[in-house]
Amino acid sequence: MNEIIQYLNETISISDQIQTKLNEIIVEKKVKKGEIVLHENSSRKEHIFVASGCLRSFFKTENGKDHTLQFATKNWWISDYMTLYTEEKSKVSIESISHSKLLIIEKFQLEKIFQEHTEFEMFQRKNFERRIATLQKRILSLLTLTAAEKYQQFVNDYAVFEKIIPNYQIASYLGITPESLSRIRKERANH
Repeated sequence: MNEIIQYLNETISISDQIQTKLNEIIVEKKVKKGEIVLHENSSRKEHIFVASGCLRSFFKTENGKDHTLQFATKNWWISDYMTLYTEEKSKVSIESISHSKLLIIEKFQLEKIFQEHTEFEMFQRKNFERRIATLQKRILSLLTLTAAEKYQQFVNDYAVFEKIIPNYQIASYLGITPESLSRIRKERANH
């Protein structure tokens, strides 16, 4: 039984038929630290499930500044959602932060399963709704919180990330400089 099916069975009971179909379409990929899983300007439409390791999606501005949009660790999904749900080419890249095992499903193959098994589509829709809520929370925090508050929220929500992700990538995710992150951490340590 692969990691996606184990993960799904912890939340809902999926039929043997859905399990069989998922096993037929899932592609396992092992990637090394620093390997790019999805390149900017790609038109690949795929859902990426992190079975082990850690990934991040990011984009670079014209001046080369790195902006991290999302991190994903074990049992998390990551994709370029604009490419996945529109006809646009990828604006982001997805990179492996550590050696990782990924399970990849092409969008069109997953949609075939949704058409045949509406109960599974409903479950995936609920997952998608949670992702949208998380994205909205992130946007609001970027717009309203101070750098120290953003970091505190990050630690509260994603303590596991702080231990495995380089400081400059955390700073990029928070929209602050690495120097600001170091200062915030130093101030917290002194309290």
